Amino acid sequence: MTKISALAFGALVALSTVALAHADSTVTGVWKLSVGVNDAPCTLTLTPDDQVATAGTVAPAADCESGLTTIGHWKAVGTSLQLYSPSGELVAWLKPKGDIYEGSRISDGRKLALAR
Repeated sequence: MTKISALAFGALVALSTVALAHADSTVTGVWKLSVGVNDAPCTLTLTPDDQVATAGTVAPAADCESGLTTIGHWKAVGTSLQLYSPSGELVAWLKPKGDIYEGSRISDGRKLALAR
């Protein structure tokens, strides 16, 4: 029975690792971030951290308003996505809704949407 338990544990660990790697590929890459309803979206590039598959850096493009250029890091928490300032302060907490992430900016409560 011990060998079966060890095999089951090994399979669980392997599947967990695959799930983390999949989460990384669905979050990383180029996104368009919209603030409010009528604002023009800006481009963000989410890059994975070498050591943590569910976190990394954010590079805002020149088309981002000054309030959004303060985003420096991202972190996946379950199915949600958190955006942080370079100093580690939470900027926004976004939840998945179809193919996009939606939430609000912590500083002023303005709605945010992150889409491909």
